Amino acid sequence: MFKKILLLVLVGVVSYTCFLIATLPASFVWKHVSPRLPLKSLQLDVKGVSGTVWNGAAHLRSKGVEGVLQWDIRLSGLFTGSLPVEIVIKSSAGMLTTNVRLHSNGVEVSDTKGDIALLPLNPALKRQRVTLNGTLNIDRLSVGYFDGVLTEADGLFGWTGGRVEYPAGREVHGNEFPSFTGKLSQASGITSLMIQDAESSINSIEGTMDSSGVATLKVKRRLLDLANEPWPKNSTESDVVFKIRRKVL
Repeated sequence: MFKKILLLVLVGVVSYTCFLIATLPASFVWKHVSPRLPLKSLQLDVKGVSGTVWNGAAHLRSKGVEGVLQWDIRLSGLFTGSLPVEIVIKSSAGMLTTNVRLHSNGVEVSDTKGDIALLPLNPALKRQRVTLNGTLNIDRLSVGYFDGVLTEADGLFGWTGGRVEYPAGREVHGNEFPSFTGKLSQASGITSLMIQDAESSINSIEGTMDSSGVATLKVKRRLLDLANEPWPKNSTESDVVFKIRRKVL
């Protein structure tokens, strides 16, 4: 009889503990965690947190852009050795959805989609004297990063075009640009990036990164032509006018 009562008590304690964990308010956890986070240096202001730790939302504001970040953590993934999180971001700049799967040795981001208006981001770029317009479209972008290596990179993105202004010495230059499309892919350990405008078959920007994390970025003369910037006439649109190579991972 005593063993039976003890078993019922243990089951009750475990059940109650699981209930408390499952319904743990996100605001309670945030109150104790936020003082340890570098929110001020990131210029991130958290207006409020609601819901639970596993399924909740946070009202954020950063550099003039305000929005809500929603998350849904599925504990069932723990049985497969990972923690899947569905994230939705709705802001004054647009909407973004993605699925994140956390592993003990890395992270996987998949099925990322969204439309982001660039005009609301201009206040954050004022110091750099850059002005953007148009909308950035992201379609089925997936990235995997395990044991310090980029293991997966695949996706499409595009920009609707518009006027762009940028610093050129002490002056600010600008021009109307056509729409662009981009592709991110990976083969044999090499990650590739290709960006071209809708009016040409030439890549305006090309990038690669090897398995050691060394990236190379090339800008073609085609981009300068679109910007109406001067360049020697004895060159072609496909000539590389700027190249940088740097370890990024």
